[in-house]
Amino acid sequence: MGDISRHRDIFLFTRESVPAALLDGARLTADDLTYLELGNYLTDVSQFRDPVTYIFAKQRIWRDFVIPQAQDKTQLLRGLSALGAGATLAASQYLKSLTSGTAADVIEGAGIGLATIGGILALLPSDTYAALSGADTWIDTLLGTPIERTPGAPRNDEKHYGYLGEFFRLFIEGTTHFLFAQDVQRRSSGAWGTIKPIPANRVEEVYGEFFTQYYPHEHTDQPPYVWDASKRPANRLYQPSRRQANLADGEVGVMNAVDAHYVSYLAEGLTGVEDDWRALKRDDQAGRQRLLVRLGKLLHGVEDWFFHSNVVELVALRGFRPAQLDGESDEDFLKRFVTDVAKHRPEFVAADATERIGPQRKLYRRLRYPAYDAGTKTQSAGRLSTNRMSTPSLHHAYPAFPSAQDTAHTLLDALENLEHKVTGEPGELPPAIKDALEQHGLESLGALAKPFVVAGATHELREWAPLILTLLSEDERRRLAANVAPEHWPLAAGAAKPERNGEETEVDLLLKRHAAALEPRQRQDGRTESNYDQFVRHLAERGHLNERGRQALLAAFAIDRKAEQLPTEAPGAGGFLMRFAVQDLQTLLDEGDAATAALNKRADSVFGQASDNGAFSEIVGSHSLMSKDTLTSVPFFEDARILASVASSTVCTILLQQVAVQAPDRRLAWEEVLHHLIRFPPSNGGWERRALAMYAAKQQIPRYADLPEFARLVEGSMRPSAGQKKPLRSKREDMEERYRRLEGELSKYRYP
Repeated sequence: MGDISRHRDIFLFTRESVPAALLDGARLTADDLTYLELGNYLTDVSQFRDPVTYIFAKQRIWRDFVIPQAQDKTQLLRGLSALGAGATLAASQYLKSLTSGTAADVIEGAGIGLATIGGILALLPSDTYAALSGADTWIDTLLGTPIERTPGAPRNDEKHYGYLGEFFRLFIEGTTHFLFAQDVQRRSSGAWGTIKPIPANRVEEVYGEFFTQYYPHEHTDQPPYVWDASKRPANRLYQPSRRQANLADGEVGVMNAVDAHYVSYLAEGLTGVEDDWRALKRDDQAGRQRLLVRLGKLLHGVEDWFFHSNVVELVALRGFRPAQLDGESDEDFLKRFVTDVAKHRPEFVAADATERIGPQRKLYRRLRYPAYDAGTKTQSAGRLSTNRMSTPSLHHAYPAFPSAQDTAHTLLDALENLEHKVTGEPGELPPAIKDALEQHGLESLGALAKPFVVAGATHELREWAPLILTLLSEDERRRLAANVAPEHWPLAAGAAKPERNGEETEVDLLLKRHAAALEPRQRQDGRTESNYDQFVRHLAERGHLNERGRQALLAAFAIDRKAEQLPTEAPGAGGFLMRFAVQDLQTLLDEGDAATAALNKRADSVFGQASDNGAFSEIVGSHSLMSKDTLTSVPFFEDARILASVASSTVCTILLQQVAVQAPDRRLAWEEVLHHLIRFPPSNGGWERRALAMYAAKQQIPRYADLPEFARLVEGSMRPSAGQKKPLRSKREDMEERYRRLEGELSKYRYP
């Protein structure tokens, strides 16, 4: 997901760059463009609902929490066989290893079909099956009921996404009102505060329709339709398109998934917005605003191509001189390029020799393609090969593929963006939280500008609203992951971790505090409310939440309490999220940072060819390595930001031109326009290099009018309107159905 503020900045540039006369011609005001950003923003935050990710969270629960606690492994396997009949459980090497040879005959029955379930159940003690069935019910209730168990049910209901998905929907709804609603008295300061707010009822309407779920095509991510990554290179979907192949460059191109399918989806979507715009009545301002939301969702995909792929690195590589020499291998050329870039690029020149090692290594790895071995049922997305090296990818522009190791990079950063970066700077408590703490009675906090690390504020939040603190503070997550009591944190350099008394970990204590904070109790003022309800009330009373936002957050915490009360020892939605954030994600981040720091001490690490070099944030082809949408995403962050801004604002400007001055006998072939923007970069010239050169000269991102080739592109892409037929099935529907089919396939393996 990355940084939502990056797309916001592109919107602010677009709003500034679109001429007022063009807005008038399209019957829009500059304030209407808020709906454009709302569509872009909702595309990003919809990633919090991803049924495919939830399926593998279920597997993790079985592996780490349910199975280890079962005393009788044979009975456990019989129970899992009954629960997972038809799920090909026999292939799980993990389960077979649990019982030292006694499991094979039991596991073998997993795929024998429903007719035999009764016989298996008859062999189980009632408490064994009840415990496993209860665990299965809890997991589905929390993380969503699989498609095959809800035939005919809508795919966007609470049952399908589970309590966790519903918690996210409501929690983000409250945040959305805070950012966009007019009746929030004390809105966010800074860049978010420059967005013109819209009526709360319109925020609610748009949110209800456009907060959906994660789909790869909306983010130009490499799609996981071929789930086993080791099989992708042989599949045409993942190979370079031949559209740009030529005698001089050979087989160069953009991955077919993007060049053919995603571009078609974007072109079809833009054509649909244009058609529907032309059909609107003159006074239908709400209709135009809704179309701006749709346009914002499409622009998100355009922008993400530059943030999530290796195309900006290829722009630099293709313009590098001297170019690849006759007889020079791709490997030698890549090394020469990386070595030279480190001598001239500003982000390298500003660093010392040691600091340059990390960015050099990342650049080298971004221009490579990973090697995968065949997957297993427990690692069915493929396994990074340990005996085959990654290979240079100098002719293939491809998007990153999200994977398990990327969750730490995306989810935690996204949570911090939603709760923290929209209001404050790193190390500071957002004003809304400060105000709530003051009203709660934290007199020692003093001036609102005091940093978040004030011990009193941390302690108060830890006891009062632990979920808020855990998601807000990386320092608190690091403490929890290290299992160190607050009075001993932070550890002195080189100090040994203090011994603990008892078996409860800091995470166990955290979950207890959270469960207690969800329970209503009578306050001194006579109100009966939970800590979180009180927290939300304080935010509303201080003007940081409107009524609809308040209701959404209260409903989110009510869902969390409902999940806590499920008949199991396991945590609810908030507890699961905190445990996941600390024990999985933060631990991965800390381990990854340590591995990166170790590599940065070794100059010989720059040209390491292994797909996995030990630092999960540098796995070749991964989102964590390829993404360039945060200020720390060096090198080539600026290039990605500039090209994404130019491409996105250009598409928006062209769309408004088409609806402002309509040509009845001619229509724009959007696919041709998009193929000019989303392409394998040429070796000479091109709008990409002109845009970067113009920015370097003036430190200003060029506008549509500054690059005349775009106007020529539009004129050359106009086609007679007669004879254009709509397909029976839209590309968007096709892409969504592909991901749903994948969900249906993977849900069969929700057991480990």
